[in-house]
Amino acid sequence: MAVLPPRPSLRAPLTALLLLGAGRLAADVQLTALAPPRVWECAEFRLTGVPAAANNFDPDQIRLDATITAPSGRSEVVPAFWYQDFSRALTPAGEVLTPAGAAEWRLRFTPTEPGAHTLSLTVQLGDAAAGPPAVTRFSVAPAAGAGPRGWVRVAPDQRDFETSDGRPLRLVGANVCWAERGGTYDYDRWFGRMHAAGENFARLWMSPWWAGIEHQPETLNRYDLKSAWELDHIFRLAGSDGIYLLLCFDHHGMFQTDNRGWGGSNNFWKVNPYNAANGGPCAQPNDFFADGRAREIYRKRLRYLVARYGCSPHLLGWELFNEIDNVFGPGHLNAADVIAWHREMGRWLHAHDPDHHLITTSLTGGSDRPEVWAVPELDFASYHSYNEAATITGLPALARSFLQCYGKPVMIGEFGINSARWDLAADPYLRGFRQGLWAGALGGTVGSSMPWWWQEIDADDVYPLFATLTGFLRRGGWYDGSWTPVAFAEDGPPPAEAGGVDPDGGKFTASLALNASWSAELPDTCAVVSPLAAARAAESLTSFLQGRAHAERQRPIRLSAWLGGKAKLVLNVKSVASEAELVVRVDGAEVLREKIADRDGQAQVNNEINRDYAVDLPAGRHLVEVANTGRDWMFLDSLRLESVRPSAFAGGWDFQPGAVGLRRGDRALLYVCSPAVVFPAGAHRYNPPLLEHATVTLRDWPAGRFRVQWTDPVTGEATGMTEGTSTGGVLALPLPAFRDDLAGIVTPEAESGM
Repeated sequence: MAVLPPRPSLRAPLTALLLLGAGRLAADVQLTALAPPRVWECAEFRLTGVPAAANNFDPDQIRLDATITAPSGRSEVVPAFWYQDFSRALTPAGEVLTPAGAAEWRLRFTPTEPGAHTLSLTVQLGDAAAGPPAVTRFSVAPAAGAGPRGWVRVAPDQRDFETSDGRPLRLVGANVCWAERGGTYDYDRWFGRMHAAGENFARLWMSPWWAGIEHQPETLNRYDLKSAWELDHIFRLAGSDGIYLLLCFDHHGMFQTDNRGWGGSNNFWKVNPYNAANGGPCAQPNDFFADGRAREIYRKRLRYLVARYGCSPHLLGWELFNEIDNVFGPGHLNAADVIAWHREMGRWLHAHDPDHHLITTSLTGGSDRPEVWAVPELDFASYHSYNEAATITGLPALARSFLQCYGKPVMIGEFGINSARWDLAADPYLRGFRQGLWAGALGGTVGSSMPWWWQEIDADDVYPLFATLTGFLRRGGWYDGSWTPVAFAEDGPPPAEAGGVDPDGGKFTASLALNASWSAELPDTCAVVSPLAAARAAESLTSFLQGRAHAERQRPIRLSAWLGGKAKLVLNVKSVASEAELVVRVDGAEVLREKIADRDGQAQVNNEINRDYAVDLPAGRHLVEVANTGRDWMFLDSLRLESVRPSAFAGGWDFQPGAVGLRRGDRALLYVCSPAVVFPAGAHRYNPPLLEHATVTLRDWPAGRFRVQWTDPVTGEATGMTEGTSTGGVLALPLPAFRDDLAGIVTPEAESGM
């Protein structure tokens, strides 16, 4: 077994420091600081001489609280916690953690002022004090170095975060939710590479397979100290690498019993320690939220988490759940009980976390549940974006909507072009990935979109894309000051009808891209006028044809097109949730109706049907409708029109470059994408068409002459400079010829180049 040395950025073992005026404390407890306390660094104390108790995790049996008073007179109450140290080693089989020394009591807090502090410690056994409170004093040294100092809070604009010293905090990062075989050594590598790329955010999960302290049988209010130590290590790494952490307490699988997704591997109610089968108080999953005894036990876990990790200035916030609405529904969780639980636990944390960390939760990909986000105890919203088309415009629109509806910042807490896999085959040039990153960073959310699939990001070395993004943002001043979304001149969505036909155009087969996002609200109409219109159909058409079970979303797909001779509609039904009924109409006349039986009894997107249906279509301009009049959804894997004649959009509308941006006064940061590659369009084109003589137009812009320095978002190389003059509040900016995407920094012409 090879024991690897610690990373150089981590501290060496700490030398004990006797407290000033240290003496006998309550119940003969003695405190020893493990290092000289310093402002804005987590100070840690060893507590010895504490009376014995049957369960040191249960504050009803033994409770240690320290009231710490700073020189200004400000005081806070910090609980102590039960701790076991470990040593780690990396073996061919993976990481091995070995207990180091005896378990003991620890106390952590982060001083925010230098000078003499007073600590008053109380020890309570059951309902009785173990002795009178005792007081000791210790000295705190000034902060070392410069940089932001403070806890994370919501900024006054309700759009961003800032630290409590008033400095903006904008985030670029990813989910890094659990380790592989390397355990904490994986985080040594991941965080080191993220830091080098300029990333400053990571999201963690506590789960049955990683870092879950109360996620297995026999851990109910008897926490897994090995998992707790793993989190300690990650928090220390985050501090040294400048990474802010969002700690997610539970995922939805802890309450699932019969979900067949992911091969049935996500049904963790069977190991949940709150389950009565494991000695817990809950006969069924919903009891966790509704039963008073369960909530009382859970609050003890919150106390422990606050005591152990709340001291970290790099704790961005607490996330109560990952996608708990996955388990909503009859026979599962009652949404009202879950929401009431969020209010209660949010109130408890706000009242008992002395450093007032932010609180959030997250919902299923694409979900917007007003009853959740309106809960006042949730400080910001976390949106999960998967399988969505045109995120370059969709994510900024989402940020605007969330701010208007809830008055809270929004984080794109998970992002992926596919919710089931990394899917490099569908995004070989990482256009969709890149557009999601930039749309988050410049779209009015708290930072970049935070991708899932961190193992693949590491294995495929995608970090240079992060480095290019953060380098551009740093040059443009994104990390400083207050930024607001740029208003662009827009022509609106594509018309739903095909206009005049091109008499000289050759016929083509239109393979229509479909949107596989369950929750996307789409018009479900498309004018099929060109191959590009077909490639961008995912912005309008869904793969899910809903049935009567979702009557509010049951509407047909409508296709307007000019058709030539021997035209056909060909579609593939991949799977159904229950019995479905496929109906095809041409100009209102029914030409196909067929019932499709559910073959596997699963409401899952799989290959249970995988059958093509073909319909001959007459020549001319027609409206083709595809509907489902059955009980529940059917999933279309493909949809195409054969023998389509090229035409124009009604009214002369045409696709323009997609653009997103932020502004600060007369400066702006822009990201622009060719209309030919707004994902998923053009995903597989090695060399997209050259776009020349294009412009983007900014509205509500001050008068004057402006210059844009353009950058390649892949390489970070300069790609040219253009200029424009603002008149009447409109600034039209020429774009250099390009094929894929551009990033630009807009400044007044009088300023020197950047």
